[in-house]
Amino acid sequence: MSMRTGALIPDRPLRAEPRDDCPPLLKTKLIPPRRGRNILPRPRLEDLHARVAEHRLTVLEGPAGYGKTTLATIWCDDLAARGHAVGWLSLDDEDQHVEDIHRYLFAAVAQAFDPLGVEGQHAQPRSIIELINTLSQAARPLVLFIDDCHRVDDEVLVGALSRLLQRAPGSTHLVLCSRSAIPTAIKQNLYLDDLLQLGAIELRFELDETRDLLRKAGAESSLELAELQRYTEGWVTGLRACLQAPASTGSSHGASMRCIRHVFDEALQYLPAGQRRAVLPLGMLDKFSDAMLRNVLGEHAAFGLIDALLDQSVFIQSLDDSRAWYCLHPMFREYLKVRYLRRNGEDANRFLLTAADWCARHERWLDAIRLGMEGGHLDAVRGWIEGCAMQLLEQGDFAALVSLEKRWQTHSSGAPLALKIARAWALGVALEPDSARAMMAEITSDITSMGEEGVWIEWEMRSLEAMLAGLADQNHISGPLAETCYRSATLRPWVRNVLLNLISCSHFHAGRWDAFYTVPPTLCGPGMPAGMLFHDCYRQSLHALAQSIQGRLQDGINDLTEFLQRVSARFADMPERPNPALVALPQAVIAQLQYLLGDRTAAQACLAQGIDLVDMAGFLDCTAAAYCTSARLAWHQGQHQRARRLLEQLEGLANIHDWDRLRARVLMERSRINLLDGKFREAAACVSGLAELSTRHTDAPTWEFDVYATLSALWLAMHRDDLDEALIDKAQALTLRLHDRELRLWHAELGLALGLVQDLHQHPGNDPALLEQVLMSVEQSGALAIVFDCPLGDQDARCQESIVPSVWQRIRQIRADAGVGIQQDERQAAALLDLTVKERQVMQLVAEGKSNKQIARDLNVAPETIKSHMKSIFAKLKVDNRAQAAVMLRQGG
Repeated sequence: MSMRTGALIPDRPLRAEPRDDCPPLLKTKLIPPRRGRNILPRPRLEDLHARVAEHRLTVLEGPAGYGKTTLATIWCDDLAARGHAVGWLSLDDEDQHVEDIHRYLFAAVAQAFDPLGVEGQHAQPRSIIELINTLSQAARPLVLFIDDCHRVDDEVLVGALSRLLQRAPGSTHLVLCSRSAIPTAIKQNLYLDDLLQLGAIELRFELDETRDLLRKAGAESSLELAELQRYTEGWVTGLRACLQAPASTGSSHGASMRCIRHVFDEALQYLPAGQRRAVLPLGMLDKFSDAMLRNVLGEHAAFGLIDALLDQSVFIQSLDDSRAWYCLHPMFREYLKVRYLRRNGEDANRFLLTAADWCARHERWLDAIRLGMEGGHLDAVRGWIEGCAMQLLEQGDFAALVSLEKRWQTHSSGAPLALKIARAWALGVALEPDSARAMMAEITSDITSMGEEGVWIEWEMRSLEAMLAGLADQNHISGPLAETCYRSATLRPWVRNVLLNLISCSHFHAGRWDAFYTVPPTLCGPGMPAGMLFHDCYRQSLHALAQSIQGRLQDGINDLTEFLQRVSARFADMPERPNPALVALPQAVIAQLQYLLGDRTAAQACLAQGIDLVDMAGFLDCTAAAYCTSARLAWHQGQHQRARRLLEQLEGLANIHDWDRLRARVLMERSRINLLDGKFREAAACVSGLAELSTRHTDAPTWEFDVYATLSALWLAMHRDDLDEALIDKAQALTLRLHDRELRLWHAELGLALGLVQDLHQHPGNDPALLEQVLMSVEQSGALAIVFDCPLGDQDARCQESIVPSVWQRIRQIRADAGVGIQQDERQAAALLDLTVKERQVMQLVAEGKSNKQIARDLNVAPETIKSHMKSIFAKLKVDNRAQAAVMLRQGG
């Protein structure tokens, strides 16, 4: 059918008279390249084929190895299966004349409509107008893929394609793949909705895709997902190189570099010789600007260098919205650094000092210090640190300050007082209280003779002592001391923010809601340094935890999401990024709340940045949220040993910092998984340990010791034949107190366990309405995990006999909807990952209800090939028929 008139017009083979003076066509350029084995399905990108058919031009731009050609071939197959005429052209270095490209375009279009149309022909159009006129009469829409556009000069590419794009009918669509930027002249006459553009950011693997790649490759579970993602930045070739690197080499980074060195060698070949030499020292810099390069490289060498890297997409990306600062891909930077040191090792220190001096002159202190340290210029570094230590601290770079101190191995004697104060705070925030107190003692000794001039320092040291008490989880001490300091002295904004957070934390743990919600906000407005936002990471995380415990989970998620958006906007025009250790705090809380709401996928995504970052920030509640949520996720995924290891790591942190409240949380989590594992003796030991901790902390101004001890004891009672009356009395009293204090989440969790125990044991004092009230509270708050994580184990039969049928049915439905027994779902997901791209395409068409013959015609293969694919699919998915396979595909997304 004609796309313009609606008339039925047969596909016409596009031919031209053979010309004796034309060289033959290289027909392999008209065939999509074969895809590699074990291609990971990426529905996020593959499903964009429908949008390709809606846009006049689609552009895939990015450095080598980002999967542009692979994605294009998948789109090619998908569009062909849906009735589009599909043509392919791979350009190369020989295509340097417009006429040559037009000959191949004509041949590619001819082959798209009639695969036999170029057999024995030397096709050559008389003009591009002839091609456009013929396309306007085509019965089917055409999608023409042109790969490796970077191999052709911009002027030639513009001359070959611009007229076609401007005048071709609306049923013609072009897809251009290139490592370098597509010339603006090709895109300039298109409307915004005519262009679909994907770059390296869109093409790189997201964290979930990297996890799937590791699973498909059978990589060892010990491989750190977060570290791998940071090192490769989702570059698929880099990911595969890391997976292929032998673990026995001692340095996975070095081994992976050897696997992909040729990719970087080829990328540099597209730069002029002078720029190839100039780019090597950039491997020594983690970020750079044009002004910085003009200083460290010289005006001539730096001229146009960044533009050339951007034009050729040589593994460079902008760090800020104003596009003033840039960085290179970590693997490319490592490659350049090795080459530079090998060739110019004697110049490296001089280069680093020049770069460090430039950073210091522009008050980029942390960059100056790092570069100076690497170049061995310690005298200069000492001076810079003495001048900017407090600034580093207030920017949130306390960990950097402490690590520099350790690497220096210097002593504080003789250091300026301001530097000592900064060091003391940095050591405290870095969870090194003994070292911090030693520094505080030295400072106190230094100010004994200062009289009134030292009063503000005394108050600052008391404020630091309050912070150390708070980090030690002594909130009943830190809160009152922080209030005294806040009211008694005029302190720096950074210190005042610390005190406000300590006061809030004290009220939160005591459940003093009126006082909690009247604490003044932290000082982090527009006039304050961006580093002040880090104080708000603590405060906003604390407020979200308060929302959660009161049953307002979604409000907590919304508040933290909005806060993270504000942080991102604040840093948008800066080359730096927020301290990941502090930004990890709200992410950990969001993960816990998403898990409680039953969204395990969202929870996993929040934790994927690495829970090790949460350790560094020293916020017990966020640390517990990260590790315990990770452990529960691992358990649901069938990774029971990993769940136990995570709890062991968490207990290690509790022992290091002497956090009894965290020990109690670990014991509660262990009692739960021991019951699920049928290890009742181990569960009883955990319950006994919790009872001991609860007795030891009877005067603690927090509810958690009693809640964890009572809840675990109730869980254990579900699996026993006898019942301790004292436990029931204690649980009933605690449930009432939690209700009165509006601690709704704990009230619901404890009420559910109490109701189940009373029903299972037919307790005479059972309140028949308790479970009904608990389920209503759970449904109102959305905290479904309270129900599906209750460790019933093999007690289903007893529950069905003992619990009111309508109540038990609601409990069973919540557990079923949440996929308790998720191991089967995980096995299905792993099986779907084993499907090849072609098998997945076959399955998509099966799900649409097509027969084997129809699928064979759509994919342009023999029916016997489809039968072979179906056998392989059935074996991998462990199903018996097409309907079962289609259901699995729909469930797996």
